[in-house]
Amino acid sequence: MASLASSVDRIREQELVHKLDRRLLLLAMFGNLVKNLDNANLANAYISGLEEELHVQGVQYNWMGLLFMFGYLSMQIPSNILLSNLRPSKYLPMLEFIWSILTFAMACVKSVHSIYVIRFILGIAEAGFLPGFIFLIGTWYTKKELGKRLALLTICGSFGGGLSGVIQAIMLKTMDGAFGISGWRWMFAFDSFLTLILGIVGYRYLPDYPDNTTWLNEKETELAVERSMKDKPQHDRTSTNLTKIEKLKLLMKNKFLYAFVIGWAVINTALGGAHVLGILTKKLGFDSVTSNLLTTPDTLITMIAGVSNGFISDRYKSRYRCILWPLCASLLGMIMLSAFVQPFAILYIAFLLMHSGIGCTTSVIMTWASETISANSEIRAMAIAIMNTSSTLFWTCTSLFIWPVTDAPYFRKYKDLNTTFSFSIELNQSFLSLFFNHADKGFTISIFLVILVIAAMTAVFFMLQNEKAVSITNMEQVSDQQDIPLLHDMVEQETINGYDEAIELATKSNAQEVENNLKHNWNSKA
Repeated sequence: MASLASSVDRIREQELVHKLDRRLLLLAMFGNLVKNLDNANLANAYISGLEEELHVQGVQYNWMGLLFMFGYLSMQIPSNILLSNLRPSKYLPMLEFIWSILTFAMACVKSVHSIYVIRFILGIAEAGFLPGFIFLIGTWYTKKELGKRLALLTICGSFGGGLSGVIQAIMLKTMDGAFGISGWRWMFAFDSFLTLILGIVGYRYLPDYPDNTTWLNEKETELAVERSMKDKPQHDRTSTNLTKIEKLKLLMKNKFLYAFVIGWAVINTALGGAHVLGILTKKLGFDSVTSNLLTTPDTLITMIAGVSNGFISDRYKSRYRCILWPLCASLLGMIMLSAFVQPFAILYIAFLLMHSGIGCTTSVIMTWASETISANSEIRAMAIAIMNTSSTLFWTCTSLFIWPVTDAPYFRKYKDLNTTFSFSIELNQSFLSLFFNHADKGFTISIFLVILVIAAMTAVFFMLQNEKAVSITNMEQVSDQQDIPLLHDMVEQETINGYDEAIELATKSNAQEVENNLKHNWNSKA
């Protein structure tokens, strides 16, 4: 009878997960695709006529991206705090409706300054979308389900970026000049239409939280709540009674947060090199259609690598190795790009190595952060927001001197770098000339950024190994003192769920002293 009940429970859980995949995951994937389609449109529009039509000069193109980031940065943390206290099924679609209107406005712009205003407000509207969906997915899925789903979410974003080049090429071939409207304007109008559909569907189908989603029946709600508590240690269950300030203080004391913030900020800055491929090829002499199309294979390969890496990290429960080895491959590509190897075919292969190596690790890093920092929903929401805000801030502060469009295709000028840091340190010009004179500035800097990511993730790995060693030592004490055989092996093999089940077993054996030691050691994981 127990076996039959367990089988029925598994079937019910599978049905719930499939329902979530259809309603939440598919919407998140499609939404991230459209978001990145919109973000990539600016670069594709620039090489498809926007530069000439609006008379874009100097680094005005870079400022369009920076102003978007300023808006994005200003709303990151407030948006996730709002989301944790509002209904996601209403809040997220509202952002998409605003985003749709602003994207359509991009199709109607008449000047560079109009783009500045629109891009800033668009950044505010988009700020809550991706962190919001990452937070919501982390609320509904268990640890063993999370990695592959965040990988799918991230890869759909990459696909959107690559699809933009194909759609822009089609627009240039078929719609350029139709009704007197340029092809790049048609692209923004098309994107606006997709975003409007996304908002309408999201308003109807998105879930809220496990305890208040209206389209779940009573049994499904109970199961969803039970699943959401499954991976929470005891201290996370009781932290719901804390005030927001207390939760923020608890988060600030979390030793894992800072390593993940550094890693996330730096890896997204290094990933900026992937976004200059279209501009680089245009400056090397390729036509607009070819430059747009060359971005697509790069994106498809990154998608495949990302999905595969996400599934492998779930299958073998090895987040660290699924970050380390791809980043080592990306370093090889960056070294080749830094030297600007020729012919172009070899340079293109270097782009593939760099983009796929970095791109396939982003979802694994975010998954690792979501399951390591805290299981409490509000603390996790703040952590994700802080990570994304730091990433946006770092990108905003560095992109103008790492990837100025005026330096394309070689990005070898260092005057901006010297100017940026002149307030704090006098850079040795002879050293810079020796080190960078024959290297691509952007990719050379990115090499050091990737090394920093590896160092940050290695720090997380060793901190977790240290906690695991402490917990196993305490399990051995329980096993030796209370005759609970192989308890530490059960933890090591993950046949019990760490803290909670260890405490339960220790309590059953009346090992009060051991129970207190376990609590003391595991409380640091808040």
